[in-house]
Amino acid sequence: MTGRLGRRYRVMWDQNCGLQGFYNPPLSPEQVAQAHFGFFAGRPVDAYVGAPGCNAGYTLAWPTEVANAEFMVDRFNAGAHIGSAQLWRHAENLRLLWEAGHDPVALEVAEAERLGIDHWLRLSMNDWHHWGADGAETNLQTSTFYDSHPEYLIGAEGARGWEGKLAEVLPFLQDFAHAEVRALRRDIAVEACRRYDIAGFLYDFMRCPGYFKRGGEEAGLELMTGLMREPRRALDAVGAVKGRYCGLAVRVPNTIAGSRRLGLDIAMWIGEGLVDLVVPSCFFAQDMEEDVAEWVALAAGTGVQIYPSLEEAYRAGHTSGFRRWFLQPPIMTELNDSMIRGLAARHLSRGVDGLYVFNFFGTAPTYDYDNREAIDDIGDPRRLEFKDKHYAITRSHDSFPNCLQTARQIPVDLGAEPTVLRLEVPDDLARHRDRLRAVVLWLHLDNLTIADEVAVELNGAPLAAANPMRPGGYDPTPDYWLRFDLLRRLPVRGGNEIALRLAKRNERLAREVAVTVVDCELEVRYEYPDGQWHRPPGWDPRS
Repeated sequence: MTGRLGRRYRVMWDQNCGLQGFYNPPLSPEQVAQAHFGFFAGRPVDAYVGAPGCNAGYTLAWPTEVANAEFMVDRFNAGAHIGSAQLWRHAENLRLLWEAGHDPVALEVAEAERLGIDHWLRLSMNDWHHWGADGAETNLQTSTFYDSHPEYLIGAEGARGWEGKLAEVLPFLQDFAHAEVRALRRDIAVEACRRYDIAGFLYDFMRCPGYFKRGGEEAGLELMTGLMREPRRALDAVGAVKGRYCGLAVRVPNTIAGSRRLGLDIAMWIGEGLVDLVVPSCFFAQDMEEDVAEWVALAAGTGVQIYPSLEEAYRAGHTSGFRRWFLQPPIMTELNDSMIRGLAARHLSRGVDGLYVFNFFGTAPTYDYDNREAIDDIGDPRRLEFKDKHYAITRSHDSFPNCLQTARQIPVDLGAEPTVLRLEVPDDLARHRDRLRAVVLWLHLDNLTIADEVAVELNGAPLAAANPMRPGGYDPTPDYWLRFDLLRRLPVRGGNEIALRLAKRNERLAREVAVTVVDCELEVRYEYPDGQWHRPPGWDPRS
């Protein structure tokens, strides 16, 4: 069922900021097209989701008539504080393009049409890119509306009761209890759809997730539903004039309960037909165990499509082998191609309509890793089925506890009683045993010594490590990766239980440090030609 959109997308590509800031001025129209579509042209990407200017959503890339929004070039020409070299590049490129008679967003729309890709625009609903770390000084992406109305902010009192990063961020986000705050977001969507021939508009509630003073979220449910009703009616009117349907989409927390805790009643939005497409999402760090089955069930029979978001990185208890005294895990680490395939396989097994990739345009300059090859594999379940995959258990974190699941399975200290970790595998490994090259369970432990013995079971069957610590072995680090080869003891399709306990403990250290599981991962590798090419035995001399 494709609903009112009339089509499904294999992959949606979110490019949540204009790439003008990544290039030295001037940019030609051809370079604008390349900057925004060169990442994925020819790959199974059927929809592009671009920014209406910059990240923050208070300034736009076009001369706007929306009350309380501003044209970035006007602010730039008026001498507004810029804030960074990248923002200068962004604004200068916009200025030069407009002076040359080119609307940069129109250039993007034209390139999308040339490629046969649907073009959407998105709005960060409560972003933080327009102010510094302490909120003391805003930059070019802000607006007079934001700067002149501190009474519209959630404020320190509204954030009271939250801890950590959330308590630092919330005071500087706008409070959606104010009608003027909601109207700005409504009117930007309507103007964008009137101005450009786009497939639709996406409200990104995950940039950044916080919309009411603490305790006001339940009362805000109806306000936010009203916010969705108004643009829905307006976009229907726009579509009637243009003779083409204009979709409305939302990116929201990755659980229904988490969305409601923010003040977002997605069940109501789907039930009333206010949205066409829902993107359940994390915040920067990927939830490696994410299960979107509840979203698929919620949308069943409604025509509303579900596109879970894949982020570019995850929290790891290691540093990918780059060891420095000043670099202490956990750290954000790029999702490798096998991890992206594993996440996609789990989502597709749940019956989602397609996949949504977020920030992939920034993975190479951020993590020195180009993840775009994985896009070719995740667009078709048949291509994905026997590709190498990598599954992992999510670490506990403190990121946006107002809407995300923060208490997770690891890290966890081991003791004499079993600790059970649960890991879901969508691959039917037993059925396709003859295609497999390797299935490997990796347990990353802190403070393990030769005097310790860890007993490990998979679904009740004992496992023996392929690389146990050796007496006299060189061991300069405080952590150790235990490897378990599972070709003879395959994980089952679906849920698996990994039981761990300390069968023997280093008595001298027991009262001082714990043996801690900091990473738990499963590699599934298929034989060539499904999997990667490896030189077979005999290819090289003495092999």
